[in-house]
Amino acid sequence: MSKKNLSNYLINCLEDASQAQLPSSIIPNFSLSDAYRIAIEIKEIREGKKEKALGIKVGFTNKTIWEKYSVNAPIFGFMYSTTILRKEQLFSPEKFLEPKFEPEIFFRLRKKPHSEMSDMDLISCCESFGIGVELVQSIYEGWIFKLPDTVAGFGLHGQYKILEEREIPSDENNRVAIIDELKRFNLTLRKNNNIIERGKSSNILEKSPLAALRSYIEFCEKNSDWLVLNGPITTGTITDAYDINKTDVFSCELDRLFKKKFVVKF
Repeated sequence: MSKKNLSNYLINCLEDASQAQLPSSIIPNFSLSDAYRIAIEIKEIREGKKEKALGIKVGFTNKTIWEKYSVNAPIFGFMYSTTILRKEQLFSPEKFLEPKFEPEIFFRLRKKPHSEMSDMDLISCCESFGIGVELVQSIYEGWIFKLPDTVAGFGLHGQYKILEEREIPSDENNRVAIIDELKRFNLTLRKNNNIIERGKSSNILEKSPLAALRSYIEFCEKNSDWLVLNGPITTGTITDAYDINKTDVFSCELDRLFKKKFVVKF
């Protein structure tokens, strides 16, 4: 298969919920830069089908799971008008292959930042932040792949559901408090009332979700067509990702930022 035909092949696999061959196994020397070019082609095809790219999924920022998935760097993928869900909308796990569930902080940029900014200046470029959960999926059997395969494979994104969102306050002291809480929060993830993992903010690039946002800004400085303003930018899973069945009930609870229990059904 040629790179030229790869975009349509992968979209067909996604739409038909059929497993794909790894691009890295069928295209010689398939690289990360090749994969990001494919991702842009896929975006153009999907926008031709009236799907609008409205957000960014940042993946593999949780270094505690790098070895499990044989990866060693964050990835970036587009999220669409058809894949970003409101609070009241339900996930559609039946549409996807091997779906998994993961909790993630997101930010919404109101203006373009630069990667050398302080945390205060960076968060000042955001209009809001929030907590959401992502249905991730793999068109590659068994979640076995190389890093470029995941970028070409939609960044493993299925759907993202926004649970709660807060505006960034104008008061500087309140912004300092949010930055501090973003570095110190803990999250308890339950599946069917059983605790399956306790995650923490420092799982995200060994710092906080703001570090993931910064990695996205660094990427955009070399890839300007990836910058999205006014849409959710996720920052990677705070825990591992967990298998989904239609009857499952997940919940996540943070000890700061959003002090309530969020329940997610399918």
